[in-house]
Amino acid sequence: MSEKDNSPEKKPEGTNLTGGKKKLLTSIIGIIIVLLSLIFGKELPEGLTELFSGTSDSQEGFRDTGGEKLVVTYLDVGQADCTILQCGEHAMMIDGGGRGSAKEVIEAAEDLGIKEFDYIVATHSHEDHIGGLPKVIRAFKVKNIIFSEEDKDTKIYEDFKSAVKESGATIIVPKPGVSFEFGNALVEIFAPCEVEYDNTNNYSAALVVTFGKEKFLFTGDAEEESEKQMLELGTLPDVDVFQAGHHGSETSNSEAFLKVVNPAYAIISCGVDNKYGHPHAEVIARFVDMDMQIYRTDVMGTITIKTDGNTLDISTQQKNAE
Repeated sequence: MSEKDNSPEKKPEGTNLTGGKKKLLTSIIGIIIVLLSLIFGKELPEGLTELFSGTSDSQEGFRDTGGEKLVVTYLDVGQADCTILQCGEHAMMIDGGGRGSAKEVIEAAEDLGIKEFDYIVATHSHEDHIGGLPKVIRAFKVKNIIFSEEDKDTKIYEDFKSAVKESGATIIVPKPGVSFEFGNALVEIFAPCEVEYDNTNNYSAALVVTFGKEKFLFTGDAEEESEKQMLELGTLPDVDVFQAGHHGSETSNSEAFLKVVNPAYAIISCGVDNKYGHPHAEVIARFVDMDMQIYRTDVMGTITIKTDGNTLDISTQQKNAE
């Protein structure tokens, strides 16, 4: 029997889910504050004010959505990564799958009504992340491309860089502190924290996309070394949705990292019965222990999350579905 049949994971039906355990906690805290304010009057005593400050969602933590919706589509591209984000009329792609997925990725973007990309993010130089990007970049107008320069001479990486140059897009180098608007969403970059690594996976760009009260975290194939560096920044927020690092590998998704970002949902992009054994059983067990809802492209196909900034609506579609 395959590992996916034995894994102690949760397999939700995938429709009309709300923001999860953190939203419930926020609501409970809000009720407590209201009750205390009724007891003590309009203003709480100073000690109680300090106790609850920063516990509930503040106005600073909420971004005006302008009545738009954010749609995040985690494409089923086998043992690879490709995620498309749409915010109003704006579009972003994070990785482009492998070489063999390029046509499928382009067609998926076209089916979503995309004619140009505001941003394309190449998390790092491995083929299963950038293999499809040269054709994608040549098929669409692209305004900005986010990637780190790596000392690699692979054919696919050279083709990718050629496509970037041909596109005329603005190049943004990912590093902590870089942020930008994406429609009514905010994108903040947390990695890579160094300019040179021994392990290519640790060059991965990591970013948080905030829309309303909802936060989505993407870390590419960043491994534990990079996760530790992100933790040392001291600025990683709680997130609602986390795309599991490195396809659910045990070399990523460390317990210390997960405890800080504390996601309610984990999305795993991986291929059916892949040779790496992704996602690893230890990671699935860790997600279950932390009460995360788990979605897998190898089991469920393409995963789509729509949000108005307050709630999440999650649906899945297998490739062979009518």
